Amino acid sequence: METKDRNKWTNKFRALGKKKGSRQDFIKLYKEMKKTKEENSKIKDTKDSEK
Repeated sequence: METKDRNKWTNKFRALGKKKGSRQDFIKLYKEMKKTKEENSKIKDTKDSEK
């Protein structure tokens, strides 16, 4: 993940913590983050294989 992406996810987790999010909210956000990370890595892998 790029630095910009890390800041985006960090900010989302911090905002969720400030509004006293439940454990399920954190899990949902974490899974969303991992899904995005996997999609980005698949895109990167396909670009690398095309070269």
